Amino acid sequence: MKPILVTGYTNPDLDGFAGVIAYTEFLNTKKNKAVSKISGQPHTEVKYIMARFDLSYPAKIKNIISYDKIVLVDSSSLNGLDKKLNPKNVIEIIDHRKVNDAPLFLNAKRQIELVGSAATLIAEKFRKENITPAKRSAILLYAAIISNTLNFQAKVTTKRDRAAARWLNAKLNLSDSLAKDMFKAKSDLCGGKLEKRITNDFAWFNLNNKKVGIAQIEMVGAKELVKQRKKEILQKLNTLKKDLKLDFIFLSIIDLGAGFNLFITPDKNTQDLISPILNLKFKNNEAVRPELIMRKEIVPWLKKKLK
Repeated sequence: MKPILVTGYTNPDLDGFAGVIAYTEFLNTKKNKAVSKISGQPHTEVKYIMARFDLSYPAKIKNIISYDKIVLVDSSSLNGLDKKLNPKNVIEIIDHRKVNDAPLFLNAKRQIELVGSAATLIAEKFRKENITPAKRSAILLYAAIISNTLNFQAKVTTKRDRAAARWLNAKLNLSDSLAKDMFKAKSDLCGGKLEKRITNDFAWFNLNNKKVGIAQIEMVGAKELVKQRKKEILQKLNTLKKDLKLDFIFLSIIDLGAGFNLFITPDKNTQDLISPILNLKFKNNEAVRPELIMRKEIVPWLKKKLK
């Protein structure tokens, strides 16, 4: 009998990656036979944490159709999943997105709660059962909460995120510098790293029959990056818009040091769409918005606007 496959989106970010590994461990402590596997390439932040703490990676998925029981963590939409995944085989979903395709997974038990990080939901499961996660899971969950809440600066941060992080770090005693070090590591976008980052952290959404593509980059030094490489960014966005047949597209750069978002789009229709929603004034295809805002916060507003 095949084990339960725990997985998530292709090219997982730290939140999804951590959740996949930690929830597999949790299921196995509860006498379920489960395996964690990923598809694609993990984000830069994942690679930084894995290298810093010398942690082992899960295996890659070779043939997802061979698994008849699948759990999705930090994932609740068909876009971004392995294209061969059969939604009928998904038995559980754990996520924290307001806009999702959860009803399409007819056989899944669904836990979708609006916290800052899916890792918080996994950590709470360990805590409720009084189970201490293994060091690898604890480190990844803690780092994921730090990442997904932008070190608790993001508006999506909840008391539950803070409590879960405190509980995990009480067992780890990790340095306060971890967040700064992580953010610094993912701010290196030299050479081909920029295009790869845009591609890997790109998501598109079908919002009332309009296809909206949103790339998100979290870094320090957003204005300097755009000053040096805006032409390259605009070209990449145009290519994605054409290839994916999108109606709208934009890049949101979250500047973790200065505390603002910088939006870029080559598309006038996109500028007209998001300007009133986010109170933006575009000049030369870019606009700055004070305060930090994340993609998961923007998508519900766009859905309402396009209704």
